[in-house]
Amino acid sequence: MVSARTGELQGLAGSMSRTDYLLAVMLLVVFGAYRIGFGGPLLFDDFAALSVNPSLQIDGGTFDEWRTAALSSNSGPLRRPIAMFSFALNAVAAGEISPYAIKLVNTLLHCLIGVFVYLLAQLLFARLYPQRGVASARWLALLSAAIWLLHPLQVSTVLYAVQRMAQLSTLFMVVGLWVFVRYRSRFAERGGDVGEVLAVLLWLALCTLFAAYSKENGALLPVLALVVEVCFFRGEWGGRRHASLRLAGVAALAAFFAVLLLCMVLAPDFLSERFARREFSLHERVLTQARMLWHYLAWLTLPDVSAMGFQHDDIPVSRSLTQPLGTLLAIIAWIVAAAVAVTLRERYPLLLFALLFFLVGHSVESTVWPLEMVYEHRNYAPVIGFCMLFASLLAQPFFGTGNARALATPLVGLVLVVLLALLLVRVDSWSEELRMAGVNVRNHPESSRSNYFYANALLQRYRNAQALGLDEEQAREALLAARYYFEQMYDTNPRDVAALVMLHSLDTQFAADAPARRDWLAELETLLQTRELQASDRNALGELIGCVNAGGCTADETRILGLLEQLEARYPENLTVLGYRFTYLLGSGASPEALQQVIDRALALRPGRREFLVRQIELQAAANDVDGMYESVRQWLLYDKRRLRLHTLQALFIPADSGRES
Repeated sequence: MVSARTGELQGLAGSMSRTDYLLAVMLLVVFGAYRIGFGGPLLFDDFAALSVNPSLQIDGGTFDEWRTAALSSNSGPLRRPIAMFSFALNAVAAGEISPYAIKLVNTLLHCLIGVFVYLLAQLLFARLYPQRGVASARWLALLSAAIWLLHPLQVSTVLYAVQRMAQLSTLFMVVGLWVFVRYRSRFAERGGDVGEVLAVLLWLALCTLFAAYSKENGALLPVLALVVEVCFFRGEWGGRRHASLRLAGVAALAAFFAVLLLCMVLAPDFLSERFARREFSLHERVLTQARMLWHYLAWLTLPDVSAMGFQHDDIPVSRSLTQPLGTLLAIIAWIVAAAVAVTLRERYPLLLFALLFFLVGHSVESTVWPLEMVYEHRNYAPVIGFCMLFASLLAQPFFGTGNARALATPLVGLVLVVLLALLLVRVDSWSEELRMAGVNVRNHPESSRSNYFYANALLQRYRNAQALGLDEEQAREALLAARYYFEQMYDTNPRDVAALVMLHSLDTQFAADAPARRDWLAELETLLQTRELQASDRNALGELIGCVNAGGCTADETRILGLLEQLEARYPENLTVLGYRFTYLLGSGASPEALQQVIDRALALRPGRREFLVRQIELQAAANDVDGMYESVRQWLLYDKRRLRLHTLQALFIPADSGRES
């Protein structure tokens, strides 16, 4: 005989209900809101991963193109092939790397994830409030999904093209949890045999694999399943509670947090060494994240779009427990919050669930890995639990009587309308590069990177003045404004290499004869004696060498070579630094022998380094050294065991005008 609760669960999977139709309307509203932002720019990591990634420039005619495209990401140890394969599909369908097409698909994924958030929340609310019935679970699930879908914090995931990686990872995690809860609910009612248990484990393993190969934090799916087990099922199996099963779940979850805490406190060498090229240590990152997690929750609870932004480098790093004092207060607040949630776990299990889901969801990107300090897209999956908690709190008056119940519908409606309005405001600001950069710098005037992005957008406006139909005065205003914001960037962070490079570039091109012109290059030389090179610094130095070679940045050969020698002395095994020397020598017309010396140094350090093998083959081709070319190819293939760069080799040996063979 089927139990009452099992019958309710079957009801959740039955025919379309009113909430299902309302969800469909909600998805149309969400898609319409995000559609405003489809024309927005590519940003930051989008360029390396997408627009300048040669492996995505394919027509899809051969299997190997798809294979190399899927494995073309250098982000993370797993290369994120599922996400990259989806970008390849986008590129082939659109005929190019189209920001519009990518963001359209990202929005469709956002809506699809919202559907599974709704389905998962239905099952969890039915489990949490069985006395309220199926209809109540559906309405609470709809409200949870609506809050998650409409929240403006999600804009910096959906419209940040490359963060489809985070979206796909979230999709597979939510699907995996939905499957887990469906099985686990049946086990709680009537138990399960070995085959059924193996089935759910295989589904979890498969979804974890797909999630992790989209983005590595997808590997947290089994831990999130433990959170669901501890908060909702509590060892229930076959209609009764089993203390051993409950303790096993709690112990496994506690072990996860214990290992994470040990890594934070003890800072093992294999983690600490990864911070060598950051301007903060592992402990400083962990201390800062204690504050940042409260920032994230504040943005989620009170969605102030003026506090949000693409960059948050204006938030100071915590150098100790009391510097700033908010660090210690944040840690104490987390301890108190955890204690309260555990104490009230029987009465308010949703509070413990939301807290654990959030902390586990952030345990990869907001703890001991040497990533950038702050990004909003890290909240995409972790906030699902809090969206359910907020939905439950908002809907509480519906289960009361009298005036409280009468006010419930207007209250929920007001919250959703406010979220939609804020979503529209934020999407609109992301719909155009100059507007987005201007909003970011107004909201975060102390952010070095926000000043840089706005200055760069203004500089592009100056350079494209004719195409944009600007007159001479408007173009000049854009140039002067660009320089002003580059200097603002320098004032907010004098240790930012990009600020010094851009100020040197602009002043040497447009104010070379100014009597009081500062020697930005001298300041750069001084800074590079102590600055640990960041990824943005390496890009900026590449821009400097390119500018010098193009004749735009005046600098004599002695100073440039001196700067390169200074960098090579500090980073003797850094091939990017050697690449600067090669680029400079190539642009200055150096002899093939001088260029080959740099290549030899690089290949002695890393024999299979593709960038230098390409240059070596080009030099050999210019010298008509066919034997040398084939020897270089042999070396290439010796180290490229997975044959990820065959398209690059093909391009070297097929003339550009020969066309492609069928």
